[in-house]
Amino acid sequence: MSSFHPWVLFPWLSGESWEADVKQPLSDVPSDYILLKGDASSRTYYRGRGHILVRYPLDAGESFDNYVFWTKRYLAGGICVPEILNKDRGRMEMKLEDWGDIDGVSWFQQLETRREKVKFVQSVYRLIPLIRSLEQESPGEPGKRIDVEFELDFFLKHTGDTIFNGRDIAWLMRLCDEIVRILQGGDWKLAHRDYHFRNILVRNGKICVIDFQDTRQAPEFYDHVSLLFDNYLDLAKIVSEVEPNRDYPAMRWAALQRNLKALGTFSWFGYKQGKTWFRESIPLAMCHVASHLHTLGLNAEAKMWRKLMESVLSEGKCE
Repeated sequence: MSSFHPWVLFPWLSGESWEADVKQPLSDVPSDYILLKGDASSRTYYRGRGHILVRYPLDAGESFDNYVFWTKRYLAGGICVPEILNKDRGRMEMKLEDWGDIDGVSWFQQLETRREKVKFVQSVYRLIPLIRSLEQESPGEPGKRIDVEFELDFFLKHTGDTIFNGRDIAWLMRLCDEIVRILQGGDWKLAHRDYHFRNILVRNGKICVIDFQDTRQAPEFYDHVSLLFDNYLDLAKIVSEVEPNRDYPAMRWAALQRNLKALGTFSWFGYKQGKTWFRESIPLAMCHVASHLHTLGLNAEAKMWRKLMESVLSEGKCE
């Protein structure tokens, strides 16, 4: 796995532009600050002495305000997030508490026993009800919802000419329509929106949540399945101890949408933006999709998906 900094991992489809933004001049950044690697964000991050300096594009005022708004809400709700040490709306920058470089994936992998791993995952999982309980409003658009249809269209567009490379995926279009119909007709709750283990930092065993600025309404189990079927950390061996009801249909439909969305993101960045390390997460995401289709009893779709996997992946199978 390539090494990259957890502060800027995977703010997919965050509402920020992926094109060139109006950047601040960098000449006034202190010489002893360390520029941190960025992946999908238009923000720029530096490590100073005991803090992280975050610079926003000059035209990203809404994103800046969202971060401030949700920081207050999460902290008030008893959820640990990096504190804002100071902020300057005019300069579009803020200094955040530095939680270091150990994300949830790294922390999980260094735990030695199954019991420790289960306990850690459960600790992260149990924060979801707290996130749901936060005041459900947003500075710009109260009740803002995830656009599941847009996300699946994004998946179809950016996998069709990359990992699927012209293969017949008309059946996937019909499947995506069905996913949208089911999810839009179900219950929706407030969600972090990108709740996976690379958006968790750990320091001295304490858990801190990051990349929460796009908190909004989502299908009921969106955050649950983002963890249970994480695309960066395979929890198959312990998932039953974390969530015995993981095969509940509403969970699996949400998980199916979530993992397909991720495949679109991996294809976009991994093949079209030159960030090849994103390709490394494609096999696990495809295996998750295969599991969802099988569990939901979508046998014809599961068979066609397996054929896609055999043609796309070098091994073509899941453990």
